[in-house]
Amino acid sequence: MISLDNLPDHAEFGPSSLKYVAACSGYHGKDGTSAAAEKGTRIHDALEHRDPTSLQDEDEVSMYEELLEEELELFNTVYINKEPETIREMKLMLELDCKTPTFGTADIVSHCGDIGLLVDYKTGVSKIDDPRENFQAKAYTLAAFQMFPNLQTIHFAFLVPQRDGTQHDVFDRSEMDSLRKEISDIIAKAEKIRPLWENGQPDLEDLGPTVNCRFCRYEDQCPALGHLMVDVAKRYRPDLLPTGSISSSDIDDIETLDKLYQVAKIVENWVGSIKHKAMGLALAGEEFPSLTLRSLGAPTKVREPEYLRQLAEKHGLTHEEVIAACDVKLKPLVEAIKDKAPRGQKTKVAEAFEQEAYDLDIIEKGNKRFTLSAKK
Repeated sequence: MISLDNLPDHAEFGPSSLKYVAACSGYHGKDGTSAAAEKGTRIHDALEHRDPTSLQDEDEVSMYEELLEEELELFNTVYINKEPETIREMKLMLELDCKTPTFGTADIVSHCGDIGLLVDYKTGVSKIDDPRENFQAKAYTLAAFQMFPNLQTIHFAFLVPQRDGTQHDVFDRSEMDSLRKEISDIIAKAEKIRPLWENGQPDLEDLGPTVNCRFCRYEDQCPALGHLMVDVAKRYRPDLLPTGSISSSDIDDIETLDKLYQVAKIVENWVGSIKHKAMGLALAGEEFPSLTLRSLGAPTKVREPEYLRQLAEKHGLTHEEVIAACDVKLKPLVEAIKDKAPRGQKTKVAEAFEQEAYDLDIIEKGNKRFTLSAKK
């Protein structure tokens, strides 16, 4: 057994990233954090110490309380009338048939007699693969079997409050060899492929573009994504396909770039139709494996601007304050002045208004915007 002492904070091929590495041996996650990740960290810390005082809003407290209830119910189901030994935030080391040490930290590791229970909290909205298909669950389970030789059965559970449930499965010690081989093979291949990014890029056949490419630090230079785009374009305009490199990191040839730009426009149209269809199904109630429907809110349209102005003044604003608070746009004012101008002088009057606004430094020109389109 490799010592757990002096290990780095994160493994090169950690259990939580194995799903992505299994799909693409060149995958390497991006650094950084997010508001959702920080929220999850706060909830995890609160659960570890049984102290919710650091949580920031009612939603976090509610999730914390729900996870406590789900955890208690799970323990009562697995350990009927028994008192297991429980360790929170336990580091688990895997013994594998590859060079790179691999480890992770389980939220809960518990055991009693020959039965073990592993629990992982999932506070996000993404769909989680069931433990039987989840590489993180399989890695933690293998490590627990290796570290606790007396265990014959391990229950693994994801607690997923945003999806109102517990995902629970049971592993047997007889599965250790198959789990070890599966995980070892994934990491052994990645050990060969990932370093190729340092001096160029891996071969196309060793890369597998998926929806998770957005999490990979090599997204912008991956040739597999370029080929994916070209595969789509083949269905529509094969005559436009370039013969040179299609990796965004080394496109310097103007003719290749010319073709690729046109290919990109074709793919944009295809992407638009895919998004439209997917959104329709999501709104109809269909659930996607790796997508979730989020509301951006509904725009508010003012039906009676004058009445709204009067109402604002009734609530304490002066006429000048109302004007100052409004988003005054040039184009609607130009059009309004043009409409009121006498026939035959509309354009002249509108242009004079706009020019005077420039002369008085009331408005200024922004940067011009451009697009490219195919020559006819």
